Amino acid sequence: MHIQPIVELKNLTKIYGKGCNLCVENTGPEHETNICVNCNSLVACGNVSFELYPGETLGIVGESGSGKSSLLKLLNFDIEPTLGEFYINHEKINTFVGNEKVNLFNLNSFQKRLIKNHIIGIVYQYPYLGLRMKISAGGNIAENLIMAEWRNIEKIRKKISELFEKTELPIDRMDEQPEKFSGGMQQRVQIAKALSNNPIILLLDEITNGLDVSVQARILDLIRNLHWQHNLSIIIVSHDLSVIRVLTQRTIVMKYGRIVEVGLTDQILEDPQHPYTQLLVNSQL
Repeated sequence: MHIQPIVELKNLTKIYGKGCNLCVENTGPEHETNICVNCNSLVACGNVSFELYPGETLGIVGESGSGKSSLLKLLNFDIEPTLGEFYINHEKINTFVGNEKVNLFNLNSFQKRLIKNHIIGIVYQYPYLGLRMKISAGGNIAENLIMAEWRNIEKIRKKISELFEKTELPIDRMDEQPEKFSGGMQQRVQIAKALSNNPIILLLDEITNGLDVSVQARILDLIRNLHWQHNLSIIIVSHDLSVIRVLTQRTIVMKYGRIVEVGLTDQILEDPQHPYTQLLVNSQL
């Protein structure tokens, strides 16, 4: 039986700079650069295509500058693509775009905001990108709920309490500012915020970066449990292959803004085919 992907991404390209018609041709792993020699523009992603399936956790790995974080920002409409198509196949999205299959990059800013508020949740590598540090932790989550037209204060606080419980945050710290929290707790607040409107897709960018090993393990356990509880489809970007091994079923390897290898995570980590993947795996053994 053919399973329809929940996300389809086709020929996604993001160029920083004026760009030219040789940018994609002049960059990539075979050229060992993502800077176009013709116009000096940076190609963060070049013709990236992949699919994400319902309930799947997909890993994206690569060294700094490989384009993996730019990819997540593009999927969350934080930055505009140069080219490309993005489709989400789920009945929940029809409320915002109708029943036609629509390239989400072509939507207006209001429609994109609706999708960010209802369909996609994101947890950034650096909590200050996903949280307002001077507003209470509960207030950060309340903002999301209010944007989704929650109006009753009592119901909002009840929902925040539930999210705190789910992400193993102490409820009595709901009214404290995230700047007073540890790095691990800040990530949990981000996760609670990302889950607040019951997204179907969760984007995770280097969520264990800078955390000590015991905190990392608890965050990974939390993600795994939430994945099963909510049947989330997850894309996780990480340079840490142990995170990828624990959380993902399939893995994409990126270099200089291109996909160089894709396959089952076990296969990629045990028997990498591309020389760059072999180098990545061997460097972390």
